[in-house]
Amino acid sequence: MLADSSFENVTHGGQTWRYSDSGRGRPVVLIHGFPDTPHSYEGIARALNAAGYRTILPYLRGYHPDTIVPGRPYDALHLAEDAIGLLDALDLKSAVLVGHDWGATLVYGGAALAPERVDAIVPIAIPHPLTLKPKSALQAMGLLVMARHFLYFQLPWAEAGTRRGDLAYIEALYQRWAPDWAGPERDAALARVKEAFANPKVLSAAIDYYRAIGTKVDRRVLAPIACRGLMVAGGKDFGGHLGPYKKSLALFGGGAELMVIPEAGHWPHRENEPLFTSNLVNFLRREAGP
Repeated sequence: MLADSSFENVTHGGQTWRYSDSGRGRPVVLIHGFPDTPHSYEGIARALNAAGYRTILPYLRGYHPDTIVPGRPYDALHLAEDAIGLLDALDLKSAVLVGHDWGATLVYGGAALAPERVDAIVPIAIPHPLTLKPKSALQAMGLLVMARHFLYFQLPWAEAGTRRGDLAYIEALYQRWAPDWAGPERDAALARVKEAFANPKVLSAAIDYYRAIGTKVDRRVLAPIACRGLMVAGGKDFGGHLGPYKKSLALFGGGAELMVIPEAGHWPHRENEPLFTSNLVNFLRREAGP
């Protein structure tokens, strides 16, 4: 497992990023989501390094105490700026951005905000935000069942409730979102996020992502995606509704592919890591080059 000594800090423009950096070649930034940590990309990063890529695994802002900037909001524009700001901090002209869950929001927004800085994107488990409007009552019900945590985290007692019972709510989300994922890797991922969220400031920051959802979205982060993309979905995630992903394909000016892992839930890149990794390497070679 990635040790804490594998991570370092870099500060640029008043923001600190904590990240792990390994390998040589074209840079690929792998951004985790909720509830997770960058350690979950360790095996994927090793495979990319072996294939000739440099990998950068940052903490989402707020998921490590060093990255918290009091007063800096978590709306879509600032999250997009986080993605591009990391490239600035590391003196990277451009990179491929891979992101799961909230990480996917960062890569969509970063690619829209600064298309010249993003070579390609790989959003995991989240379609383009413009497609997340249900077209029927059945779709709305399915999304509400799977995404009811969005409402829960608006409640004033959300932090206290989440801390209860050794963060039992987080464990329940893992079970609800990926019921067929089991084994030591899943247990390790859950243990790491529990360790991170044991810090009240980190848990508060993670919840603040959801509390910022009602903020008016800056249209710059909803611009069409100029680069190519590989969207990755779990076939059992969000009730199996793939319609938003299919609609998202039309929003990529450079073209996009959709990879569905039928047996997976909300962590398709972890639930079938070998399949995800081989497809990712093939996509990078085909679209961005080693």
